[in-house]
Amino acid sequence: MSTFQKGVCEHCLREFNYQLWHAGFSDFSYAYCDACGLVATLSYQGIQKSFTPPITAAYREIDIEFESLLKPCNCGGSFRKGASPCCPHCGFKISAKSAASYIEAKAPGTSKGWRWQRDWSGLYCLAIEDPTKPGSLRCKVDPYLDLELCRRRVNKNL
Repeated sequence: MSTFQKGVCEHCLREFNYQLWHAGFSDFSYAYCDACGLVATLSYQGIQKSFTPPITAAYREIDIEFESLLKPCNCGGSFRKGASPCCPHCGFKISAKSAASYIEAKAPGTSKGWRWQRDWSGLYCLAIEDPTKPGSLRCKVDPYLDLELCRRRVNKNL
């Protein structure tokens, strides 16, 4: 796992810790909670492949067809295509364009020409540290609903 980097919320100007994850290297797709911005990762390994819809865009934000297969976030929100991470202090959505300033400043590849994608749907996602549990990330791994329910939903849509 990578180390924490520091970001700054463009709304409240408070610092937060984050990790930038490469979905391709880690073999997952992701979605953010539409209420609190927590990131959920969906692995391409294991039993999930047997009941998920075909993946049309791997290693990036989930396809919309996956939304109905996911449990709600603990905050009551939903993991959705098009959602974005939120500041852990003020709760406002973090702008991907604003995040570019601190992401690129900390990335070793920037000096060699690498640039941040400037959106929350591409190859990279942001996992933010939980301010109530220092050292822990605000993330959920494979938040699929009951496997049998998922199989029925996918088979119904085929």
